[in-house]
This record gives sequence, structure tokens and C-alpha cells, in this order.
Amino acid sequence: MKIFIYGYGNPGRQDDGLGILFVDKLYIWVKKNNIKNIFFDSNYQLNIEDSFEILKYDLIIFVDASKNIKNRYVFSKISPEETITYTSHSMLPENILFLTKKLYNKVPEAYLLTIKGYRWEVNKKPTKKAIKNLMLSVKYIKNFLKKFI
Repeated sequence: MKIFIYGYGNPGRQDDGLGILFVDKLYIWVKKNNIKNIFFDSNYQLNIEDSFEILKYDLIIFVDASKNIKNRYVFSKISPEETITYTSHSMLPENILFLTKKLYNKVPEAYLLTIKGYRWEVNKKPTKKAIKNLMLSVKYIKNFLKKFI
């Protein structure tokens, strides 16, 4: 099973970069353990072209930060969803899945990991509380992935 971890957010805006930091942390674990079926990418935001990229994989985990969750992180299975937006910046992982289904008639199993962030100031380091949430979510996902490697 080929697994794709896709973190997104803006690392120049404090906790908004948690998705990208997640990819960095998990990448180290994958390399250290010589895991061959987990692949990574990161970006500032989701793009329409991502619908083509995820075709190569059986399982996708999208990773993002949010102020709007109560728990330290939320991990949930997602499904294709058609949403019309006026800007690509508001594209959701569910929209990427919808495009993949519509354009290529394939929908990989997909999850969204949302990590709680607290501040989005420009050119500031992530908050200590957000880093703790990040580390807890990395630990959780490592355990989740063990059944696929």
C-alpha cells in the first residue's frame, strides 16, 4: 500500500505551518526506520493539480492547522465533496478528492489530520502549545501507520 502524507500551511505565519512541520517530523521517522511505502509533500495551500498527484497512492493523509477545533488534534476519514469557491486558497481536501473522482474515476482512502494552533502572526515561531499538539499528533499517526508498513 502506497501512502501519501501531504502537509500544508504557511510556515511564515506561526502555528499555520504545523502541517509542514508534521511532514518534516514524520519524514525523519520514515527515513530512520527505512520505510519504503510512505511518501511526502507539502505546500502553502491545496491546489487543483493535487487531484492528479494523489492518483498514485492508496491512502492519503492531509495535514493542516486550525484554530477552530477543541481538541489538540482531530483525525477523521474524509470523502469527496463538491464545493464551489471563488479562490483556490479555500480549497479543501474533500474538494481534491472530488476532483480526483470526477476527472480520473478514482478515490483513494483519505483522512484529514487537523492540529490545533493558537496564533497566526507573521515571522514568529510556532507556539509551545501548538508544538506539543504537533508532537502528540505525530505519535498518534505513527501508531496508525504501523498497520500499513
